[in-house]
Amino acid sequence: MVEKTEMRMAELARRSGLGVPTIKYYLREGLLDPGRLTSVNQAVYDTAHLERLRLIRALSKVAKLPLNTIREVVQAIDAGPSALDAMAVTQDALVGNVAAEDLNEDATAQLNRVIHARGWRCQHGSPAHLAAVRAVTEMNAEDLTVLAGHLDDYAQAADAVGRIDVHAVAQASTLDETIRGVVLGSILRRPLLDALVLLAQQHYANELATPVDGAPPR
Repeated sequence: MVEKTEMRMAELARRSGLGVPTIKYYLREGLLDPGRLTSVNQAVYDTAHLERLRLIRALSKVAKLPLNTIREVVQAIDAGPSALDAMAVTQDALVGNVAAEDLNEDATAQLNRVIHARGWRCQHGSPAHLAAVRAVTEMNAEDLTVLAGHLDDYAQAADAVGRIDVHAVAQASTLDETIRGVVLGSILRRPLLDALVLLAQQHYANELATPVDGAPPR
């Protein structure tokens, strides 16, 4: 249960990492519910306001989403969906629109075979699905069969990362906190994971270059 600790605007700004003018702007735009009035021009706010501001900050400052997209995510959360539905709306917002017209049918079939083999229950035709098809399409267009042939291996690695992400945010006590975890996890994990892959590449490249007996390569 979320503790309803009340605070004034200055403390709300300090704890959320947002300026007072920015918070007032979000209030005017309807992204943040009004506080509880204590006088004609004074109000107090609670931890629900703080969590909402932290979510908006993640969507705007970290994910770099425009205001209209942030509003769609916030409205979807306020409509009282399940955590799964709210996560789907957020994921679609993070991926953005992906044109389906120029996607290769062979790439779609190739990806769908991997999805079926893994038993993934995911939404075909969603932005994430279309983005994956586009990636396979582009790999095939470049005749990058040396990597495209390992699509199932990449899916296995993605399965592990996806499981970690979902189980981590499942510990959140509110929907706002859950969605904030999805946003920050998706955005901030990418550079870390990419860098870790590069480090792993260094390791295995050295392993290939070093003979079994441990002697340095010629």
